[in-house]
Amino acid sequence: MITTEKITTTDVKRFNKNRIFRLIHYANKISRQEIAEVLQLSLPTVNQNLKILTSEKLITFVGSFESTGGRKAQVITVDGMSRCAISVNITAASVKAALVDLNGVIVDSIEERLPFQPEEFYEKNISNLVARIIKNNNVDEKCILGVGITVPGVFNQDNDVILSAPTLGIKNYKIERITKDIPYKCSVINDARANAYAEHWFDRRPEDEEDINLDIFQPSVGHALNTGKLYVMLNTGVGGTHIDHEKIQTGSHNRYGEFGHMTIHPGGVKCFCGKKGCFEAYVSSRVLSTDLGITLKEFFMELPHNAEYTKIFKEYLDNLTTGINNLYIMFDGDVVIGGPVAEYLKNYEKVIKEMLIDKYSFDTDGEYFSFAKCLPEQSDLGAALMFLGEFISNI
Repeated sequence: MITTEKITTTDVKRFNKNRIFRLIHYANKISRQEIAEVLQLSLPTVNQNLKILTSEKLITFVGSFESTGGRKAQVITVDGMSRCAISVNITAASVKAALVDLNGVIVDSIEERLPFQPEEFYEKNISNLVARIIKNNNVDEKCILGVGITVPGVFNQDNDVILSAPTLGIKNYKIERITKDIPYKCSVINDARANAYAEHWFDRRPEDEEDINLDIFQPSVGHALNTGKLYVMLNTGVGGTHIDHEKIQTGSHNRYGEFGHMTIHPGGVKCFCGKKGCFEAYVSSRVLSTDLGITLKEFFMELPHNAEYTKIFKEYLDNLTTGINNLYIMFDGDVVIGGPVAEYLKNYEKVIKEMLIDKYSFDTDGEYFSFAKCLPEQSDLGAALMFLGEFISNI
């Protein structure tokens, strides 16, 4: 039997409140008149919701816009520290913690050289780092939405065990060992998946006021403009995910996005996972740095003058574009490349697109391919940004 649920007045009020806040959050600075115009709401409705959001200390008024002939319009913006989250990034060599406000702005960060060890003292250091960054910034604990922790590993279906993290040298590692001493809501996820979410988050935010695309808040076109993208992160490991309408694909076994372990050369170079010929074995940052005993920066500085590096890089791009082409054929949508290597590859975008066009079986201009836009320090924030995104969607 087909049934329909009646939309109540309370539902409408909640919906309007959420749309208004999301618009303010997206625009960074906006007037009440612009809110009414973009969302097609009456000024009394806008004013009523602004009053509620102000009482909840989620927004604030910060001066006025330049006059356009009449009374100056007040500038409305999000109160960044009304809510915040903590980002913790665990790697084989260090741990980095960052305090992130509701706008996704890094308020403070701490990084320590701390080689990973599956020992109690190491796990205790994680909770101490979280406590220190909160204390250093006098954060009201009621404002903390959660602690997002990233680990370069593959998780089980319930997301409570790290099945394998080759770069950390662990298998079947229980996540509660990291979180048990942290007195806040915690989420531990794969680092590449978190990096992808960070790119998704910052890609939506305008770089300045002139870039604001207010059309996406029109009811008639909002969903049509929010299309999914495939994110591939090139780091010491290679992974990513597909994100559409804020939803991160996880797959049946929580392994969606392990792109680094698709085979591109059967029987080829041995990967950290133990198999041979994996995409990751040919395009991770190690290929252009650690394996050569240098840094990425040194490789690309020397590249124009070094015949050996030129040959290595040519093979690297061939393998990279092979993998991207394979993903594009399966996904048939935009592919975004991020991570430390991507920062250096941007100078070779034209060459990469030409190689992609040559490898694709159908007509294309290569415009489906792009590089991540968020800054390196922003890409580490994904696990914390997920807490912010969840909070915003439920305002």
